[in-house]
Amino acid sequence: MQKTIMFNRYIWSLYCESPRGQKTLRQAFPRFAQFAQASGNSNWRLQLNVDVPVVVGQVEASEQPSTPADSITLRELLSIWFEECTDMSGNFRRLVEGDGLYYEWSEDDAADEIYWTGFGGEEYALDVAANIGPISTVMHRLQPDAFVPYYFQGRFKQLADICMRFQISLPAMPGKLQKQERALFYLDINRNLQEFRRRHALSPTELNAFLYDFAPSCLAEDADDELPAPQRAWFLMAGVGTDADFELLDSATPQTESLWRGHRDARRGDVAILWCASPRAHLHSIWRIIEDGQDDPFAHWYSLVRIGQPQRVPHLKIKDLKANPVLAASPMVRAHFQGCSGKYFRPDDYLALLEECARRGGHVDELPRIPPSPPSALADGEEILNERAVEIRLIEPLLEQLGFREQRDWRRQVVVRMGRGEKVYPDYVFGLVEKIDQESAQIIIESKYRIATRKDLLEAFRQGRSYALRLRTRKLVLAALEGVWLFDDTQGFSLNNSRNWTWQQLADEPVRREFRELLDYQTHR
Repeated sequence: MQKTIMFNRYIWSLYCESPRGQKTLRQAFPRFAQFAQASGNSNWRLQLNVDVPVVVGQVEASEQPSTPADSITLRELLSIWFEECTDMSGNFRRLVEGDGLYYEWSEDDAADEIYWTGFGGEEYALDVAANIGPISTVMHRLQPDAFVPYYFQGRFKQLADICMRFQISLPAMPGKLQKQERALFYLDINRNLQEFRRRHALSPTELNAFLYDFAPSCLAEDADDELPAPQRAWFLMAGVGTDADFELLDSATPQTESLWRGHRDARRGDVAILWCASPRAHLHSIWRIIEDGQDDPFAHWYSLVRIGQPQRVPHLKIKDLKANPVLAASPMVRAHFQGCSGKYFRPDDYLALLEECARRGGHVDELPRIPPSPPSALADGEEILNERAVEIRLIEPLLEQLGFREQRDWRRQVVVRMGRGEKVYPDYVFGLVEKIDQESAQIIIESKYRIATRKDLLEAFRQGRSYALRLRTRKLVLAALEGVWLFDDTQGFSLNNSRNWTWQQLADEPVRREFRELLDYQTHR
């Protein structure tokens, strides 16, 4: 859970006076664009110098010219568009909601030819959203007090974390199909960031340093360097409409990282299967998800994953997969992976894929393995991709098997006051006694999607313990995809004094009976 803190002027002043802060404040603001390197593009200058085609034709032609002649950078084109602008926000809206910008001219040495170029417009609002970097760069250069350069493309979750941590309001994000709203979302974000800047008396230069160096470094202090064991596999498609994907994959090293179209439910540590589209049409490599999946309104594909640690595998073709009885039954394989980019890849199919790689000489011992799914008796045979699914498919069926009933024994999301104006919502509370300022309970269960690392366990434990102490409970339970942890207050809740079970273990009746006895829940107090 992300910590929320106030902007501390003293700590900020120390940063500004430090050698790192001084260097960052002197840095030319476009260099911050390297913060959001896109997939297959390691040069931040290329990201800010996107080309827009210039088209040429004959003056006498009855139709619009259509022969590509040259190109102009989007930043040059926008500089002309915004240079004499008195209402830059209005012009930005015209890029999204109107006809966009359009220029037509003739050259002195070619009076019989006409040139034209353009960008944006209502039908191309997604192009505006996807190029918010160069657009906001020009707007900031011309009016630095009014507009911030936006370089969080591919890292929207990081911006959201910064806003949460430093109490910056962030509007609700538009949906995938709201293309105009996705582009206009920049104006909403900019408005709130400018309010934050004025509230804390920051200069435009200081706001840039805060967003792209100071705040990310604060988040990095809480980062977990340990990559969790994989729990899921995801299918990613390379080379859809571009050869740049192939170039990236073929030159990838173990240190290569890349942003890819994916699924918001992918989590750090999960497996990414890279398949090359036609004309290659083969398996290329196995990667790891190194950041949780996210939705990004300014990304063309909207849902993204960041991948790394690639490992080459034999280039299996569709016919090779169909020769395997498990993979032959896969709906994705039967569809030749059409429309499958970013989708969940079943554990049994992934195991069969590794078997086929081994059959063709692949070193599969070095490839990541996925644990078996929780027993179908608990998981109901469905994929578990988020925290609520852990509750519905794992925790609540287990409680039922243990003989516990909702309302009679436990309640979900009980409102508990922790201090003046502060409310928390423990996920499951057993034996609740509601007395004003003297509430108590017997057991607290705090659910998480994953507790895959020691740091995950520590954070979940601290959160659950605060609820348990407030309600004076005797038992604290943490539950996630990896299993269940039980803590007892006999000697004080301690991270080193706990019992742990996997869901596979809890599928056995004797183990469940032991767990039930350790909970020591009294229906009537």
